Amino acid sequence: MKPLSAFVMSLLVLGGAGPAVSSDTAAETRQGPASRVATFVPGPPVWLPAELRLIPVVKSTSLEDVVDQCVLDAMAAADTPGASVAVIVDGELVVEKGYGVKRRGGGAAVNAQTQFRIGSVTKMLTAAAVMQQVEAGTVFLDDRVTRHVPEAEFLGQWPAQAMTVEHLLTHATGIPDLIFNANGATGPDALADWALSLNGVALHAPPGAFWNYSNPNFNLAGLVVERASGIDYRSYMKTRVFGPAGMSRTTFDTTEVADGGNFAYGHLPDGDGGETIYAPDDYDNGVYAPAGYAFSTAGDLARWALLLSDGGGGVLSAESAAAMQAIQQNMDTIPGNGYGYGIFVEPFYDLTLRQHGGNIWGWGTFLLWHPQRRFAVAVLANTFQSLPGAAYCIADAVLEPDHAAAQRYPLDPDRLEIFEGNYDLSLRSSSRPNLYPVSGEVWVEDGGRLLLHLWDPNSAWSQVWILDHAALDVFVVDIEGDGIYDLDLSFLTSGGTPERVRWMRMRPAVGNSQVVPRESRRVTP
Repeated sequence: MKPLSAFVMSLLVLGGAGPAVSSDTAAETRQGPASRVATFVPGPPVWLPAELRLIPVVKSTSLEDVVDQCVLDAMAAADTPGASVAVIVDGELVVEKGYGVKRRGGGAAVNAQTQFRIGSVTKMLTAAAVMQQVEAGTVFLDDRVTRHVPEAEFLGQWPAQAMTVEHLLTHATGIPDLIFNANGATGPDALADWALSLNGVALHAPPGAFWNYSNPNFNLAGLVVERASGIDYRSYMKTRVFGPAGMSRTTFDTTEVADGGNFAYGHLPDGDGGETIYAPDDYDNGVYAPAGYAFSTAGDLARWALLLSDGGGGVLSAESAAAMQAIQQNMDTIPGNGYGYGIFVEPFYDLTLRQHGGNIWGWGTFLLWHPQRRFAVAVLANTFQSLPGAAYCIADAVLEPDHAAAQRYPLDPDRLEIFEGNYDLSLRSSSRPNLYPVSGEVWVEDGGRLLLHLWDPNSAWSQVWILDHAALDVFVVDIEGDGIYDLDLSFLTSGGTPERVRWMRMRPAVGNSQVVPRESRRVTP
């Protein structure tokens, strides 16, 4: 059996060991205790119902005291050296401040203007650029992607011609979340050159079949903006989105951030009890920029959420702002949980919130808001593990939802048997240039525990996971056995009678249920 730590790195780490850093940069490795993060994959946190990510707080008469407690408790839990927060209540910025230090071990204090990488929160900004082109009539949401990127071709049975611009913005293309290195081409042709490489990639499901988070969707969305506007992506974002939105501290320019001097260093556990510390210009990637490489501040992000809540300001029409924040794609998790254009829509007790997290090597971000109440909170951290619990904690204190309305969606034990069976998967690995096939079997162990066995038919590698229930047909996996969930996994049914599972979905792989059973490979973990 392949060692678990090696398996985790090959399955979860985009680009293998993360950013490549030269010896003359500011990055360095610090030995010492470091909290292991839930996953080393740029993107949002592992899915769980919002209430389960909430950090409880003792309510105070002072909002600032509540914010302090929420943020400091979350920082302590994640071993985060520095963070920044901004809170808007009733449309007014009431808290904007920093906590801790920019760099572990004696760095200067974080303040309200300190810049952090924001990871996948960048996606909603890219989506706004696409919607501007929709308003201009140069792009239609039902356009085939190949109208704008004719060179986009994919292997396998599902053609690129079935993929639309809306599929890009809602993670419904079937494009796998490809392995990539943190450092990549940064010139004006980076996205166009990358698109030519897609002819070696196979989709893992038909476009439009279901939601599955994948960074390349927004790479292509950024290229659509370039082609429609005639302006390279980064220049477009600076002049057409960040500038009009008043986001003066938001940029893709690593040199600008480094020269400005008021930035947080990134801190990433190295897997051996230490961590690597990154300066903002230690890595950059023009291909994945639209999916997660922007820098910003908590105040800029909170004001962006308010701009969307208030109808788009001078950046978007009211119709586009509303469309971005509405459910456009069901996520097949719990009722009311879906994805707009670059934005998650989720129930929170009796309320409906909008949010997106961002995790990228060294930094973590969480932006959360309630449009009708004109409430927003942004929490930025200089660790890969973001602090969503702090954001929900602040939202709970300010919005005061009805906790009696919480829904837990327990699993019907009699339903477990429909998940049993064989699956063929296409697995993501940093050791392979594309997905590679593995086999899987799911079964119910005595006592009602659900197990998943994955194995490579062409090698001795195999792995058994225990699937812990999260909600309805959604399960979470603690790959390393340390009490931290690394992946969420959903079973998607085809409906009908009798009901059967069609797909087993998780971010790095999608499993196609096999009607004809194979010889059982059940083992005990």
